[in-house]
Amino acid sequence: MVVLHHQSHSTSGGGSLLERADLSHPIPENARKLCQLVEYDESRVELGTHSVFVREARPPGAHYAKATVIFLHGQSFSSSTWTENNLLRTFAALGYRAIAIDLPGSGQTRGAALPQPEKPSFLMDFIETLGLKQVMIVSASMSAQYVLPLMTSTRTLSCVVLVAPSNTHEVVNPSSYTVPTLVLWGERDTSLGPTAAANLKNLPTVKLQKIPDAGHACYLHNPKCFESLCVNFFDLIRNYHQ
Repeated sequence: MVVLHHQSHSTSGGGSLLERADLSHPIPENARKLCQLVEYDESRVELGTHSVFVREARPPGAHYAKATVIFLHGQSFSSSTWTENNLLRTFAALGYRAIAIDLPGSGQTRGAALPQPEKPSFLMDFIETLGLKQVMIVSASMSAQYVLPLMTSTRTLSCVVLVAPSNTHEVVNPSSYTVPTLVLWGERDTSLGPTAAANLKNLPTVKLQKIPDAGHACYLHNPKCFESLCVNFFDLIRNYHQ
């Protein structure tokens, strides 16, 4: 059995399988060509006082999805962020059900913005309303407020990609954050990204990865690198996570 986690963070040549993994393998161009064949639609999910706007891309030809990935945007963005550079479609072309939502107070979602303590339960309610199990999350910047408190249990989340996440100073007991985590930030990001890397380096199952030629919104500045890192991480988790 291959074990992804380790008991203590190692900066020497050892470390966990995840730490040592090369996640940079490029996505094959023929896979990208399938982007135009994926099924894409937009809908609404009624969740309490919110009418949540949802974008969804599914694998071509109604093929079985490897897993469901939910994309959460940053504070000054909306779910449309994840349609730029065909990003949602690329993940669907590679076999993932890709869902992006407008968070409360943003985009086309109707209903008030949420106070921070209510954000994690909103995300859990969304996941449960869709009947999803073992989802993967990609969370940018301030949307980490929805995700970080849920990372102490692998019952719902199988893995998380945190992109220059906010609020990492609230992680006071790193060993309890058991969900496998990939932390990404752009090399030109001098604030949230490096701070997050420093605060999250001692999570039990974590890989820290800087993205070249990119700033804070590294998924927009270097999308091919971002996509490759995420997809290789997801495939690793699917293949080896016990």
